[in-house]
Amino acid sequence: MIYIHDFRTLHNVSTPGLCDTFNAAFSDYIVPLHLTPSILEQKMQGENILRDYSIGAFAGNTLGGFILHAADNKVHPTMLYNGGTGIIPEYRGQHLVQKMYDQFIPAYQAQGIRKIILEVISTNLPAIKAYTNTGFDKTRTIHSFKGNIHTRKKPAGISIKENRTPNWSLLATFMDMVPTWSNTISSIQREAPFSVTWEAVIDGHTAGFISVHKDTRRIRNIAVHPEFRRRGVGSAMLQYASDLFMGAAVSIINIDEHFPEIDRFLQQAGLTNYLSQYEMEIVL
Repeated sequence: MIYIHDFRTLHNVSTPGLCDTFNAAFSDYIVPLHLTPSILEQKMQGENILRDYSIGAFAGNTLGGFILHAADNKVHPTMLYNGGTGIIPEYRGQHLVQKMYDQFIPAYQAQGIRKIILEVISTNLPAIKAYTNTGFDKTRTIHSFKGNIHTRKKPAGISIKENRTPNWSLLATFMDMVPTWSNTISSIQREAPFSVTWEAVIDGHTAGFISVHKDTRRIRNIAVHPEFRRRGVGSAMLQYASDLFMGAAVSIINIDEHFPEIDRFLQQAGLTNYLSQYEMEIVL
């Protein structure tokens, strides 16, 4: 085993090089995961992942592991989001995640970072242990769904159209659940070149919206105005998106367990709960 003691930012790591390490690290992951450099760039742009706040574990010039960190603000961030942690199999067993955080947390504190958040699969016990040992605590359980949409016929009076310049301040008021990082309005806005947002309209009023990443068909967010709920708006938007994607499977991640009505809605539409995660945080 080659032991790693060199931890530094990903400032000089190219996207193709990072992508190679990412895919090697996730080659035996609980959920199969393989990215192209283009998809990785989209992820980094959408989540606001910054190389200067991300950490690499290096063996010489070889990147053996990483923590990708997004920031809530590029200039003076106060919160980081762990958008992906991976260690190549041959470098595991060295407590690299804890070592990377142990080295960088003091620097983050000095830079004004006050909190780091992340999501971890609920059955990934080694990762949960590593984060817990670093000082992270569970804050909530979140569920992910995927499958083919099958809803009832769209009710009359609902029109659905794409909006390339949504009124996000208005649409944000439709949400009851606090979304996780990649599903926030800010992430959707950053991801705009790769996503599409459709709005449902009833009698001239915006009744709901759905935003979907076009390449992965992952629903970033879907919400209905409280006054227009239980009128088939959500189902109509799901079916509209499914039809445009030629009936291909879609997914949506990180639904808070405290909103079982959203779980039921998604399952009634034909999606299956395939994964649960814990959201965790550490206050610095």
